[in-house]
Amino acid sequence: MKQLLLLLIVFCSSLTVTAQQNQIIRRSASVYTFSQFKNAKVLQTFGRSVNAEANIHLKDAALVFKQDGKILRAYTKNIVGVVFDDTLHYMKVDSAMARVVAQKGYNYLLCKTTVNMSRLRSEESDVNQNDYFHRPDLGVFLDPDEEKRDEDNGYPLLDTYYFNVQGLIIPANESSFKKLVSKDEMQAFKTLMANRFWSWKDEESLKMLMDFLH
Repeated sequence: MKQLLLLLIVFCSSLTVTAQQNQIIRRSASVYTFSQFKNAKVLQTFGRSVNAEANIHLKDAALVFKQDGKILRAYTKNIVGVVFDDTLHYMKVDSAMARVVAQKGYNYLLCKTTVNMSRLRSEESDVNQNDYFHRPDLGVFLDPDEEKRDEDNGYPLLDTYYFNVQGLIIPANESSFKKLVSKDEMQAFKTLMANRFWSWKDEESLKMLMDFLH
């Protein structure tokens, strides 16, 4: 436990700059995670997989794919994840896709990125709602003139984090995570929680928790 405490002190010293940087709102000019659909390997139950030209829709982080010139939403009951370009790995959280940002053994830190709809509605409050239309196939309101925005006026993004602990998905929050912390490491966990620069919304902060998972 002493070694873990020492590591946490070192890591926490670098959180100040990171916390300040994360106050910047990230935006996307497109309603999709990738500007173009990518070759993807869709991972299914029982070790099966299929290849597809796919993307992730930022309305609700849904996996979508192209088929016969149409963009369709994937039925995820038998899907466990997807790998883009053989390197970028996503895992399923409910029916959404969350990016793997850290891994230790069979434990993962996941990030689900979606459009921050409450902020978007606030920013568009002065826009006539008739200027938007509904896409039934994707379940999202989009600008009829263009599905892309410039970077300064792009869609505001929201990151929501989860842990996949040997197949168990839990939200990244203190009440859920501390149930997994052993008694021997509880003091180190409390020390980390007391650091004012540590945040449940910061990716680098959350990576530190991987050491508590066994």
